[in-house]
Amino acid sequence: MNELQIHLLFNHVPVIGVMAATLMVVIGIVTKQSAVRSAGLIVYILFALAVVPTYVSGEGAEERVEHITGIDEHALEEHEDMSIISLWATLAAAAIALGAFVTNYRGNSSARAFTLAFVVVAVLANIHIGLTAHEGGKIRRPDLQTATSEHEH
Repeated sequence: MNELQIHLLFNHVPVIGVMAATLMVVIGIVTKQSAVRSAGLIVYILFALAVVPTYVSGEGAEERVEHITGIDEHALEEHEDMSIISLWATLAAAAIALGAFVTNYRGNSSARAFTLAFVVVAVLANIHIGLTAHEGGKIRRPDLQTATSEHEH
């Protein structure tokens, strides 16, 4: 399996997984169900780890496609630039999720603050990772570029 295949295999996992896990945490907070909140935090951490092989395989994936006719070089560069921010934002949210889980498990009074901090950082990471994925889609899908441009005018 080459880096392009690895990138394509993993690239949707963190996008969908971290969004679903963030939603689980929010549902757990709103319904005051500690088990749902805790499960969401653990699920987030697990799905967030998928950003690592996605990011690491990105350079090799780029090298395999950058010379193919129809590849949008600008979108490729934008996707690459955005991906490092998505990587660190998602991993930062995962670290906060771990802190929230541990403090909640131990009954520490800072658990609520950790959980709320997680939600804020995770929502921002979700937005950025979604934008990064969209930019990645534009690399090979010129219709996404057109759709974006039409909505901007």
